[in-house]
Amino acid sequence: MSATTTLRQRKDANTSETATRDGETTVGKVKKLIYHYSELPEWQKDNDKILNGYVRETQSMVKCLKSLTYFHNESVNIYTHLIPSATYLVLLMFFTDVILIPHFPTTTMSDYIMINFYLLGAFVCLMCSTCFHCLKQHSEAHSNIWSKVDYMGIIVQISCSTVSLLYYGYHDHLFYFKVFTIITVVLGSCCSAFVLNDRFNAKNWRICRAAFFVCFAFSGIVPVLAGIAKFGLAESLQRVQVKYVTLEALFYLSGALVYGFRIPETFAPGKFDFVGHSHQIFHVLVVAGSICHFRAVMGSYFFMHTGKLGSHLLTLG
Repeated sequence: MSATTTLRQRKDANTSETATRDGETTVGKVKKLIYHYSELPEWQKDNDKILNGYVRETQSMVKCLKSLTYFHNESVNIYTHLIPSATYLVLLMFFTDVILIPHFPTTTMSDYIMINFYLLGAFVCLMCSTCFHCLKQHSEAHSNIWSKVDYMGIIVQISCSTVSLLYYGYHDHLFYFKVFTIITVVLGSCCSAFVLNDRFNAKNWRICRAAFFVCFAFSGIVPVLAGIAKFGLAESLQRVQVKYVTLEALFYLSGALVYGFRIPETFAPGKFDFVGHSHQIFHVLVVAGSICHFRAVMGSYFFMHTGKLGSHLLTLG
């Protein structure tokens, strides 16, 4: 064997060793960025109906962040929540001060807090989800941590959504507002204790997770029904904008069902790897539900300060 051949073999071996240590495969001079399901470590194998497009365990925060620059099967999940979360952050910083207060000088500090309370919850939820989908491929330990952050973000949004609507539904009956708020806080605390349990994160608990959050979210129906009993259907429709709350509930329920039963990839494995799989649809429906809730809060705010239905909220007329 010649010295040149030996040197080349050593160089190839070193290249392969470096690539393995970095968590990336090198083919010639081109690094492989995405992987097939069969190439993943066991802890990353969550959905066997999505076959390709995975970012394999990186062991590097920098490489996780670099995944934002190329397309893989988590890209749509990341950006469908990153962009809305940034939008809610901008609204949180400017919307109430720049748009609402100048049009409604009667806005109280409580009004101000409750509107921004919901915007903060929406921002936190969507940003937690973004972080999870971007950073979970770091390692199994990081994935477990970020999944819990994601679940906590969902609990924060449900709690903020419920409390903000309670305020506008019962702004002149603070006893009811306080009672239902305490119930929401207790339920949120119980949910938090539950989701922080490692067993909750197991992949065979997928349907249970979906059902769990649906039940928590739908607990908000109780104060709505109580409001209908107290104020009558017509006034309740105005106080809490039942039309938009119902749309919100339908979006969330549809998203949970799609996510829980892995629709549509269950019926065509490998066909929706990059675009159109269940988690992506779930993300879009969550954003749609959050928009409906924001519209409901704005409608309730408008009704509270004018006594009219807010049919032209975009112009604040």
